[in-house]
Amino acid sequence: MSFRLPKWLKTISLIGLAFLLIYFAFKKVNVFEVWGYAKEASWIYVIISFAIGYSAVISRGFRWTIVLESIGKPVSPWNATHATAFGYLMNQVLPRAGEVARATALNRSNKIPINILIGTIIIERTIDLIMMALLVGVTFILSSGDIESFLSITNSDTEEPTKASKESIKYFILFVILSFFVVLIFSKKLKSTIWIKKIKTFMIGILDGFQSVWKLERKIKFWQHTFYIWTCYFFMIYICFFAFPFTKDLSIAEGLFIMAA
Repeated sequence: MSFRLPKWLKTISLIGLAFLLIYFAFKKVNVFEVWGYAKEASWIYVIISFAIGYSAVISRGFRWTIVLESIGKPVSPWNATHATAFGYLMNQVLPRAGEVARATALNRSNKIPINILIGTIIIERTIDLIMMALLVGVTFILSSGDIESFLSITNSDTEEPTKASKESIKYFILFVILSFFVVLIFSKKLKSTIWIKKIKTFMIGILDGFQSVWKLERKIKFWQHTFYIWTCYFFMIYICFFAFPFTKDLSIAEGLFIMAA
């Protein structure tokens, strides 16, 4: 007989986890400084910004369902949205851990293999990367003067980091070359090991998820959600400008610059 936690205990545990994540997300924030700015803020704009931001999370959840249904893994928008929101919260604690967190959350609620979910997340992020590239391009066109000024100010402080980066790249390339030869030499032995087979199966699942973009039945809806999400991201930031006296005069171009940065 398997032991199961009572439902009320699971609920309390999840609430406790939520508070713990919130604590870690904001533990380095100066509460008094934030409160000082908050007293000056026009809260109506903050609330509108929050609503727009959460609508983007909902849209991202719906977009995920479109991707998943294309590979025969339908999920409810409710589960997809809340898994996405959980991922965003986890990102505040461990940067970039949110993607794994939302895949894990949906795996637990819908029993979809993690590797397939990660594959769909990769394709989502690839699309988002394209959108970010477009955003950066528009920002360069509209704010080229501001960017040049920013680069001229920071250029003098980047010589040492650049040298360190070059050294890191050299070591990384060396590591890749050595890894390649190790795999080449021991390829026959490695193929027969259980963990290599598991990795291979995992990667095949990721590939299946990644290929879901070519199987989309609702492509137009997918792209509508994508453009809506990024529009929300912009207005979520831009509307907040009006909440504070020291940012209310910033332009749309400057909003794009801040978003891209």
